[in-house]
Amino acid sequence: MNLKSIAVRVWLVTILAAGAAWAGALPSLNSADLAQGAYSSMHMLLEKTFLKVDVLTVDVRFGKADQARFRQLASGKKYSPELGRELAKVAIASDHAVVQLHFVRDVSLDQWMDAVRDNLAQAKAAGLISAALQKRVGGGLPKTFALLQERGYEEGDRLLYGIRGATLDTAVISAKGKVLMQKHDDDRELSRVVLASYFAPGSDFRELLLRSMVK
Repeated sequence: MNLKSIAVRVWLVTILAAGAAWAGALPSLNSADLAQGAYSSMHMLLEKTFLKVDVLTVDVRFGKADQARFRQLASGKKYSPELGRELAKVAIASDHAVVQLHFVRDVSLDQWMDAVRDNLAQAKAAGLISAALQKRVGGGLPKTFALLQERGYEEGDRLLYGIRGATLDTAVISAKGKVLMQKHDDDRELSRVVLASYFAPGSDFRELLLRSMVK
């Protein structure tokens, strides 16, 4: 291999590495810097319509600081609406969490976006996000997830959100492990809106997720 070929390969590796860093790391529930054990995670199965059709599972894992707050609030207690409100406050304010949606059946992108907009409306009604942020996020969904417009979500796909301070990493990964979409945002409002929409009063997720943490 001549020096020119070596130089080209080094240049390509450098460009690829820079691109990966720009995109941000893929969020993972198994990240070593997330908490483990009791009061670190939540899990639920979402069923839609009166036919109880399974749609997806939702898992949320939090950082160690949140785990300590959850333990302090819930240790030795049974679930109650009052406890749920306190736990939800911690979850919504988290600076370190990963949310994973695992689809157990095919869902069109339009169906999913409608559900997201419903959750945003609930978060806005609860005073968790502003009307401007609701409009910005809801209106931006088609562009953000444009690569999935015709395909939608297929059985086995995973949608992941990684929240770390003011940063939000979003990724969609197929059942075979292919990264279908990846986006990195340095925007505190966006990093807050994810958890606010899942834990807003009246959402399909809030109570089932919170109850799963309190055994």
